[in-house]
Amino acid sequence: MTRLLLVRHGETVDNVNKIMQGQTHGRLTLNGIEQAHELGRQLRGEHIDVFLSSDLARAVETLEIIKKEKDQQPHPLQTHPQTPPVTVDNARQIMQGQSQGELNENGIRQAQEFSEAWKDRHLDAVIASDLKRSVDTARIIAEPHRLEVMTTSLLRERDWGSFTGRYIPDLQNEVWPDDIETLDAMKARARRFLDFVRDNYPGKTVLAVGHGIINKAIQSVYLGKPMNEIQKMANCEVRVLEL
Repeated sequence: MTRLLLVRHGETVDNVNKIMQGQTHGRLTLNGIEQAHELGRQLRGEHIDVFLSSDLARAVETLEIIKKEKDQQPHPLQTHPQTPPVTVDNARQIMQGQSQGELNENGIRQAQEFSEAWKDRHLDAVIASDLKRSVDTARIIAEPHRLEVMTTSLLRERDWGSFTGRYIPDLQNEVWPDDIETLDAMKARARRFLDFVRDNYPGKTVLAVGHGIINKAIQSVYLGKPMNEIQKMANCEVRVLEL
């Protein structure tokens, strides 16, 4: 008996923008790329004789990622997924790094939902990265608490150097430049942030709005684990650290 594993392609830019794609090629979003990687990881123990794909780019790209991940070939940017896309550049698959960024409708909605869910919880302070996408998120969350958002550069996202502002799929086979912030430098910054919170807010409940990779670095330092052992955070997810 023939066994068929039927897969839908990963999320695309037009999916997010509610554009009817039909037989246009389409481009995967960061979320779509990560979805394909996750499926590839799930299929590692699965015997597959033949891979088939639609000839549209969004399906071809999904299949190529699944095959590489299934063969345990790591994605060179797998530590930088943002799911689902919550900024304009997320949806366009532009490497944001320490650029300011602008929340899209999905990002604003997520922040508003988070704010509503947390409006009756006690918060003493709200701190954000000084990048606009983080500040805007924090202000929406802080509004019902009537708290001023404090900002710090310690919470900035990883500095992607000369990769910043570029289209992420174009970077997959490029040699990383020397101006990308190292993991050690990020963890040192994360350590300074934790010290800052301990020193300035003893016994307080502090909500900090950062970014995907720096949040991972903070948890890595806090837990004493390598960053690759820290599960990525979803957008507007909260994890509690007892300092």
